[in-house]
Parts: sequence; structure tokens; C-alpha cells
Amino acid sequence: MLLAALIDAGANVQAIQNTLHLIPEYYSHCKSINLKTEVVLTHGFRACGIDLEIGEESREDDHEISATQFINATQQITQNSNLSKQASDFALSSVKMLVEVESRLHGTDVHETHLHEAGSADTLADVFGVAAAVDSLNLFDGDIISTPVAVGGGHVKFSHGTLSIPAPAVMEIVRLHQIPILGGPEAVELATPTGVTMLANLAHKFSTVYPAMIAEKVGYGSGKIKLDSTPNLLRVVLGTKLETTSTGTEPVQVLETNLDDVSGEILSHALQKLIEAGAKDVWITFALFKKNRPGHILHVLCDPQDTAKLSRIMFEETGTLGVRHQVWQRLTLRREVQTMSFEISGKKFWVRMKLAHDAGGNIVRVKPEFEDIRMIAKDVGLPARRVEEIVSAQASKEYQIVE
Repeated sequence: MLLAALIDAGANVQAIQNTLHLIPEYYSHCKSINLKTEVVLTHGFRACGIDLEIGEESREDDHEISATQFINATQQITQNSNLSKQASDFALSSVKMLVEVESRLHGTDVHETHLHEAGSADTLADVFGVAAAVDSLNLFDGDIISTPVAVGGGHVKFSHGTLSIPAPAVMEIVRLHQIPILGGPEAVELATPTGVTMLANLAHKFSTVYPAMIAEKVGYGSGKIKLDSTPNLLRVVLGTKLETTSTGTEPVQVLETNLDDVSGEILSHALQKLIEAGAKDVWITFALFKKNRPGHILHVLCDPQDTAKLSRIMFEETGTLGVRHQVWQRLTLRREVQTMSFEISGKKFWVRMKLAHDAGGNIVRVKPEFEDIRMIAKDVGLPARRVEEIVSAQASKEYQIVE
């Protein structure tokens, strides 16, 4: 479906086929691979459908291949292809990730692992097809962002028996790489290990909302399964990032809960736990609730994909019965951290400096990391305020700050 969507968005079919022709040369269990495309309708929507006609050699070992053989074949294909380094790295990383997950699930070393479905020619065709498609569209040089993955539901039958969806390999990949998932919308398998692996190696970030952009091309890839009430489509949108007066717009999730029976010590502990778990910011405001009961509102600012994790901490640490959440769009300046050396009281220290840039790349603000300031102040016996003044004065000379 991903390959079909990329083709529908303009990927070069001949370049993809040229790469697929290499697979039989280095993968002994495959005689030929031919790519066919067609326009299909699913629930009334036009999309691109593809067929990968794969001629496979019979295997005496019940369709197993060693993980080492599979990785070696992948390396040979990348070395003899016309793919860019980025596309080759993507293909090799995807195959290695699949192999490592299989070995982890079966409790074996990679060199001792034998593959069933994951070691098929279909897997190589999917991975190398997508690598060539993304390469032909020059997408490896841009930002690739994905929405959460719909994994479906119900059960799936494969070589190790019948298990609930998502399949163990899918679950392990999304866990290791913190890919947000959604159950449904129908009780069938909607995300395969190969598909999720490719997404893990393609996407730079995941977001519940689209980034600010000008959409230029849209591609739809159709799946083979006919779903009851949902068009079985995967959509790819190609576009140009929308610049603002700042250097970017990003979605952030705001979580809130009302608390009227929690002590200050518990609140303080919850705040610290949320920060340690990755919240962008946490703050507490005083409030007066019904019946004039005094209390607090706990606010959390976070990446959308961290909503479930941080909400769980709010429930566990405060005992609240409900958490409100909504997505805000936040204009941000581009930020970076650089380390700068300073001499204070005859001693040399390194301080992390937080730099903010405007849309033109100019530095508009420089701020030292206070934890570093605090440590230096303790070491040299000066007030933290004085150390911050010394560091800020020297940083102002070092960096050209645009007012």
C-alpha cells in the first residue's frame, strides 16, 4: 500500500522495477519479480493498486531462511543498485530491524535465527520497492511525518499459530521505536511487521495532526483486503513546509485536570515525574471550584504522541478521575544547544547555551542552562545570579544577537 501510494504520487515505476530486478540475482529463493500497477476503486474512491508477481524457488526447509543469509542478500542488492546512500541505508536498516525483532521474540541470537514470513521475497520487494520510490521522489532529503498507525483488531494466523492483533513483531517494533498506534477501525490486520518497520525507518516524527504545509501531490495506495465500512487506503501527501514569521509551527497537546484533594507534596512529585517522562512543560494554577472549594489545576504541555503516557502518570500520581486534552498549534523559534567554555574564579567550566534563531537564521536569544549555572555557583562559592551575569556577558560578545 505504501509503495502504491508513492507510485500514485509520482514515483518512477521504471526506476522501481530496475531495483526489483536485482533481487533474484542475489536472493536464491526468488526467480523473478515483476511490478504491475492498475487503477482501482475501493468504496468508490480511486486509488493505485499494485501486484508484485514473484517467482519463488521451492525450499526444502519449510520456507525458512537464515537471518544471516537474508541480511547478506540485502547488502549485496544495495551494493549493486543505483540507489542513493540514504535509500540503501533505509533498506538495510529495515531488514536488520525485522531480523533483530524476530530474534528478540524467539530468544535467539541473530546468527541463529531462521525466518518464516519475514524472510520472503515479498519482504525484499516491499523494502526495495519503497526505497526506490522514495529515492525517485527525492523525499529522503525532506521531513517525513506520519500520523499514528491503525493496527486493526481481531486475530491473525501465521507460521507460529493464531495470535491477537497487532502481531508480536508489530507490537515489538512500535514499542522499541515509540510509534503511536490506534486500534481498529476494523477487526482485521491493518499493519504488518514489514510496513511498520519501513515506517519506523522513514518517519522523522509522528503527529496526530498534519504539519503546516502547502499540499502539492496526493497519492492513494489500495490494499488487497476489502473492508466492510472503511476504504482500505493509505494516503501520502507531498508538499512544501509552510514558513511563518517564526521558524516553524508544531502541534502540541495540552493536558489538564482539576485537583481539590491533593497535597502540595504529591503535586510536586507529580510535576517532577511528568517532566522526567518527557513533558515539554508542566505548571500548576490555583483555582476555586464548586462549593467554594480551593484546589489546583495541573497543566501539561507535550508532544501529541506522549498523550497516553503522560495522562497515565497524571491518573496514577494524583488519583484524578479525568484528564482533559486538546491540540494547540504552537509557533516556535528554531532552537539549538551549544556548549561554551568559561573561566570563573580561575577555574574552567563548560556551560550549555540555549540559542534561539528567527526565520532568517539570526540568533535572537542566548540563555545559559541554569543547572550548569547552579553547579558552577556551588563550586566557586558565588551567588548563582552573579555566575549567570558573567556567563551571559561573555556569551553576548561571542554570539551576534539580533535585537
